[in-house]
Amino acid sequence: MTVPRLVDFVRKLIPTWRGGELTKDELELGIHLRGNDSLNSALIGIINSRIGGRAAMAVPSDPILCKAILDRDNELRWLLSRLDFVYRSPVSQPEPEDGEQPA
Repeated sequence: MTVPRLVDFVRKLIPTWRGGELTKDELELGIHLRGNDSLNSALIGIINSRIGGRAAMAVPSDPILCKAILDRDNELRWLLSRLDFVYRSPVSQPEPEDGEQPA
């Protein structure tokens, strides 16, 4: 008997955090991204450079601009996590139509 992990328990409680499925666009991206270390590294590098570029800027005095920068960085970090999820996701194989197990 395995002990359930805390993260699995929390994901069951909050449906939007289940995130076990890829969207149609992510499935298409996965075809090109899985196993392609150079593409994955390039995309991660571009996104991290955008985050780093904003971090190097002077802090604006307007709180609304500060919030906007933080929101953009948060969105880019979310994108990084989805790219990692797509990169590490297993390749799904279509089920046979006649119900037989694959050879």
